[in-house]
Amino acid sequence: RTPIAIIDGSYSHSKNAWQSGGSISSGLVVWPGGINITNQLSDTFAILDAPGLEGAHINGQKYNRTNSKGQVVYDLIIPHRENHLVLDIANSESETELQGNRQIIAPYRGAVSYVQFTTDQRKPWYIQALRPDGSPLTFGYDVLDLQENNIGVVGQGSRLFIRVDEIPTGIKVALNDEQNLFCTITFQHVIDENKTYICQ
Repeated sequence: RTPIAIIDGSYSHSKNAWQSGGSISSGLVVWPGGINITNQLSDTFAILDAPGLEGAHINGQKYNRTNSKGQVVYDLIIPHRENHLVLDIANSESETELQGNRQIIAPYRGAVSYVQFTTDQRKPWYIQALRPDGSPLTFGYDVLDLQENNIGVVGQGSRLFIRVDEIPTGIKVALNDEQNLFCTITFQHVIDENKTYICQ
């Protein structure tokens, strides 16, 4: 069994003869979001779409995983019953963030269900930063861009985590939420994840 086909083979022999055989079965689904090949297809199935999330397994099935677009066809659906669909990202190397990994559907027999999962495809960055006196920034405080959009958070060990479409010219980190005080880190179109930045 592979993600796109089920391959079967047989072999037998006797004193005067031998015989071998093989078969390949697969399924093709054409829909507005693309063309998907699956290793088997029944009359009731679901198209799962987690945009940008590659390599996520569905319901623990080793050979059912999302493609480079984040799509997978799943046909182990029981009609007229609740079906729990769970994406497992443990073996995925995708940088895309999955925001909620569980959906429930209860389709009729013969239905094709479209199930969308919410993802964040912005690029993640990890930034080591300290206050000017060398002390750590406050864990759990927000990280904003210079337009004051929330793009991340201060993690453990004064390590900032942000997600952005493009590297910002700078970021602001809260120093005191009550007094609305911030410090700023500027970037020259590059983020060096091996560098310790000083938040001024």
